[in-house]
Amino acid sequence: MRVLLVEPKYKNKYPPMGLMKISTYHKMLGDEVHFVKGTNPSIDAEVWDRIYVTTLFTFDFAISVETINHYMRLVDDVDSLYVGGIMASLMPDKVIDATGIKRSHILTGLFTDTSVVGDNNNINVDQLPLDYDILEETDYEYPAGDNYFAYTTRGCPNHCSFCAVPILEPNFHVTNNIIEQINAIDQKYGPKQHLLLLDNNVLNTPNLEALVDDLCAAGFGRGAKYVDPGAYNIVMMRYHNGDRACFLDKKMMAYLEKFKKRIKSPEMLDTFLQIIIGAEDTENFAEYMLEHEAELTPIIEKYRNKTAKARYLDFNQGVDGRKINDENMTQLARLAIRPLRIAFDDIKLKDKYCAAVRTAHKHGIKEISNYILFNYKDKPEDLYERLRINIELNRELGIQIFSFPMKYSPIDRTDRDFIGANWTKKSIRAISAILQVTKGVVAAGSDFFYKAFGSSLDEYFELLAMPRELIMFRYHFEGNGTTAQWQKLYRALTEEQKSKLMTFVSHTVSELRTLPCPEQFKEILPFYLIKYNGKKEQLSDGAVQLSLMDDSDIVIEEE
Repeated sequence: MRVLLVEPKYKNKYPPMGLMKISTYHKMLGDEVHFVKGTNPSIDAEVWDRIYVTTLFTFDFAISVETINHYMRLVDDVDSLYVGGIMASLMPDKVIDATGIKRSHILTGLFTDTSVVGDNNNINVDQLPLDYDILEETDYEYPAGDNYFAYTTRGCPNHCSFCAVPILEPNFHVTNNIIEQINAIDQKYGPKQHLLLLDNNVLNTPNLEALVDDLCAAGFGRGAKYVDPGAYNIVMMRYHNGDRACFLDKKMMAYLEKFKKRIKSPEMLDTFLQIIIGAEDTENFAEYMLEHEAELTPIIEKYRNKTAKARYLDFNQGVDGRKINDENMTQLARLAIRPLRIAFDDIKLKDKYCAAVRTAHKHGIKEISNYILFNYKDKPEDLYERLRINIELNRELGIQIFSFPMKYSPIDRTDRDFIGANWTKKSIRAISAILQVTKGVVAAGSDFFYKAFGSSLDEYFELLAMPRELIMFRYHFEGNGTTAQWQKLYRALTEEQKSKLMTFVSHTVSELRTLPCPEQFKEILPFYLIKYNGKKEQLSDGAVQLSLMDDSDIVIEEE
């Protein structure tokens, strides 16, 4: 059977773990498997016996549906195409309406029963190891990098109203042994430096100490080190295992080409060059390398980098701060955790969150990553307060907490346009502008935070009302006096007028150009239409330029 695995061409941090497990499954059956990101003309021209299309976030609905429809047009029998993943699991009916696919061909939740695709072999695909090789078939680089990706548990008992986990993984349970998962990857693909665990609530595991024991035994105890074996040793291991793939040969040649620069011995370099020159003309590269292994290996081992690097474990989905206590932190502190991720989604959890951070600090955790949900039921001031609390904890404890504000998007919507009841489009855009400058991270330094978000709630709310360009290019517009002009006009407004202004400037720039402008906003509105184009032009007496000029640094914004 020829099997095609498809991931739509959206931007995503992690590789498609579901497809990687499906690849392992089909290769176990002796099938030919290929992977593609998006569409590819060479793929389109081929015949496939079965196609799997994965999906991710619901706000990627349009590109996912476009991809599904593209591949449905390529198959002679639509029954040979299956769709799965997060989006498909959350809104199967919408996928059916947009594509015409049969409900039985939408794989919702975890892929644990192969009978849903017509195979009766009692294989639980969800518990199979990942096939990292399929990632070699795409040029797309996943930001999470080449790490171990694994689960030790599935599901979460909390059932938070904003979360998709209760639908995707409704029952909490412990999955397969982590040592076996890591050993399987090591033996097939070679060791990896870091481990990303994607558990949704690891602190709910019934025997945390046993899990930590396993993680330590797997090489991720506190202070863990990693020595990269290098592509030569990994590829040679795979050749010995009988693996034969063009990408392995290319990886080996690329490594050897760079490696020759390290060789200091003229005799060794001569031997090395003779071998790799001969490799260029051989018909069976893998066999050639195996034949010359005894000559090459001593040279590689003498000059390859054996520097030990720090090895980290990351519970990437975060741990439940409400459950952190001395007992479980004693266990987690045995691990090479960096960073410890703790969510702070509600200001009502302030005391429990602060207690969790202090407990983690007491047990030697010095770096914390913090997820902060906003635009849900919270208020804008709640976001500021949660961020400020982290800054003060940093100062008090001498640690580093890096906050990641995350805008809430309902799991039943196909766009990112939702605005919470206590927010406005303008305030959301302002937060987005600030985070765009900070690359999405609110760092530990207090000076940085108070400059970015304001030194008080009054300054924070003023920043939320500030035109986007004045936020994005803060120092430029402060320097030429534009910000001061805007502040003078804004501060002259009453509280009621400020509230109405936030609603009015929540319209797009195009809309603001055509809408009748209330008399009270005629002076301040032009500031919301300016755009910085990066050129340094001295402004005469600081006046805002409202005409489009080739050499100006402020122009009317065009959408």
